[in-house]
Amino acid sequence: MSTLTPTITKTSGNVSISEEYQWSDVRQRNAPGANDNKSIISNRSSNSSTTANGEQNPEETALLRKLDWRIVPWIFILYFLSVQDRANVGYAMTMNKQQGHDLATTADLSGRENNIGLGLFYVAYIVFEVPSNLIMAKVNPAYWIARIMITWSIVTGCMAAISTAWHFYFLRFLLGVFEAGFWPGITYYTTLWYRPNEISSRIGVTYLAGPTSGAFGGLISAGIQLIDTKGNLYGWQWLFLISGIISVIFGVATIFYLPSKPETSKRFLTDEQLILIRQRLALTEEEHEEQQQEQQQKKKIFSSGDLAQVKIQLMDYKVWLFCVLYFTPVMAATSLGYFIPRIVQELGTYNSIQVSLMSIPPYVFGGLMVYIVTRLSDRWEDRGWFIIGCSSAAFTGFAILSFAKPIAARYFGLMVVAGGTYPTVPLSMAWTANLREDSVGVASATGIVSSMGNFGALVCTFALYSGWTSDAPRYIGSNMINGGAMLLAAACATILKLRLSSLNKKIDQTGRSRKYLL
Repeated sequence: MSTLTPTITKTSGNVSISEEYQWSDVRQRNAPGANDNKSIISNRSSNSSTTANGEQNPEETALLRKLDWRIVPWIFILYFLSVQDRANVGYAMTMNKQQGHDLATTADLSGRENNIGLGLFYVAYIVFEVPSNLIMAKVNPAYWIARIMITWSIVTGCMAAISTAWHFYFLRFLLGVFEAGFWPGITYYTTLWYRPNEISSRIGVTYLAGPTSGAFGGLISAGIQLIDTKGNLYGWQWLFLISGIISVIFGVATIFYLPSKPETSKRFLTDEQLILIRQRLALTEEEHEEQQQEQQQKKKIFSSGDLAQVKIQLMDYKVWLFCVLYFTPVMAATSLGYFIPRIVQELGTYNSIQVSLMSIPPYVFGGLMVYIVTRLSDRWEDRGWFIIGCSSAAFTGFAILSFAKPIAARYFGLMVVAGGTYPTVPLSMAWTANLREDSVGVASATGIVSSMGNFGALVCTFALYSGWTSDAPRYIGSNMINGGAMLLAAACATILKLRLSSLNKKIDQTGRSRKYLL
C-alpha cells in the first residue's frame, strides 16, 4: 500500500493545501452518497465532484475523457487482437483451399481433430482463468495484461509450424493456458478506474472488438491469401506469423502505455486528478478498514485468504446464477462467431465471396447494438431489464431463423439474433463485476463466472452446428437450443433482479450507501 500526500494550492478553494490521502486498493461505490461524514475524503473537496444542480463539473468531465481516451481504446485494440488470434484457426482451415494449401490439408487434420483442437483451447481457458485473475489482483494489472498478451502472441506465431494433429492440439491448449483470464481480467481492470454505473458502456466498447474482428477477419485473411507460398510459406502460416508479431508488439507497448492503478499513476494523472479520482471512488471509514485488512493479504500470491474468498464465491448462489446468465449468451455468441458463414451459406446458393460479404452485416449490427444498449444501461443504471429484453429478442431471432421460409426473413432473423446476443455478454460481465467490492472478490467472482461461461463455447464447438451433422442444412435444433438458452438467461436475470432488489431494501434499513445495481 502506498501513500499519496500531494501539496496543492488552488484558488477555487475546493482543495485545501497539504491534504493527505491514504490510498488503499481503490474500489468504486454505487452511490455518490459514499462521500458522507464518514468518508475518508475531506468534505471540503467533496464539492468538486458535482455542480450545484447535480451535473458533473468540468474537472470531472475532463478526467473521464482522459481515462476514456487512454484506457478504453487501448483495451479495445488488445481485445480485437485476442479475438483475431483466437479465430485465425477458422480462416486457416479454408485459406487457399482450392490449391490444397489450407491448414486442414497440409497438416492432414480431419473435422473431428479440428473440433478437438478448438475444444482444448477452452478446456485450458476454463482451468486457468480463476488463478490468472487472482494473480492479477495481487500484482500490477497492466503488467499482467501485457504478460498474457505477449505469451499468447508467441504461441500464435508458433502455430505457423503446425504439421501434425498433435502440434495442433498442443499449441491450442497452450493458447488457452496463456490467454486465460484476459477477458475477466480487463473487466476487473475497468472496475479500478470507473464507478459501477460507468462500467457497462466501457466494457461494451471493448466487447465491440469481437464483432469488429468478425467483420474484418475475412478481409484480412483474403488479403493474406494473396501471398500464399511467398517465402516458402503457405498463406495460413503467414496469417499466424503476422498476427503473432503484431500482438507481441502491442503486448510490449502495453507495459509502457497502459496505466496500472490510480494510486500509482502519477505520470499519467496530475495531483489534482489523483485527488479527484480518489474522491470519485471514495470509501467509507468502515470499508477503508476492510481494504487495509485486504492489503495485508496481498503480500502473498494465493494466500489462504484468497482461497477462502474463492470458496465464498463458490458458495454464493448469486454467483451461480451469474454463471448461468453468462454461460447462455457466450454459447450463442460463440456459435455466431464460428458459424455465421456456415449459417449464411445454408440460407441459399451463394459462392464464397457472397458468403463472406453477407456475413459482415450481422457483426456490424450486433456491434452497433452493443454500443447503444451498454450506454443506455449505464445511463439508466440498470442491467436486468436490458438483459431480459436482449435475450428475448435473441430468442425471437433464432425462431425466425429456424422456421421462416423466405430467405430474406431468415436473414432478418440472423440480424435480430446478433443484435440481441452480443450486448448480453458485456452486460452480464459488467453486472457480475458490480456484485463485489474488494479486489480479490471481484477477481474471483468474474473469474469463476467467465470460466463457467466458457463451457458454453465447448458445447457449441462439439454439439452444435458442425458438431451436429444431422442438423444441417437448416440447423433448427442448434438454433433453438441457443434460443432456449437465451430464454434461460432472461429467467436468470429476472431472478437476480428480484433478489438483489430485496437485498437493497435490507441495505436501506441499515443506512449504508452501497447498493447492488439492478
